Amino acid sequence: MSFAIQSTRSLMRTTVLPRISHTISAAVAATTTTTTAAAGLAARTRMMSALGVGLGMLGDLLGEMILRAVPKQRTSHSKKRKRMAGKGLKNRYDLVPCSGCGRPKLAAHICLSCYHDIKQKLKGMKRAEEKQKQEQ
Repeated sequence: MSFAIQSTRSLMRTTVLPRISHTISAAVAATTTTTTAAAGLAARTRMMSALGVGLGMLGDLLGEMILRAVPKQRTSHSKKRKRMAGKGLKNRYDLVPCSGCGRPKLAAHICLSCYHDIKQKLKGMKRAEEKQKQEQ
């Protein structure tokens, strides 16, 4: 059962048409099981107009359930990209010079060139220690 049918039934039961809602509900259930949603909507409209409910009241009953904002065509790749063009890279304002080598680095981060130098020195020290252990 679709959302539009359920909400239409609840609206009719609570506010607008309490006496004829059961008749319409039974008829709607019969039409929606055998037909498509569009044909069911047409059948409900005919039934409600036969029972004395005008099209203006039908619009009030259904509200915004029928008229939804749906795009008619797919948005092209170029239009999407044009819309997203303002979301480019932003300028960085947290770059500071490294105190060791003077190259630019992110604030509160270690400089990559200094890190590489330190890493090479540590590897050299470990190799030297391993050679001393092997010689003894």
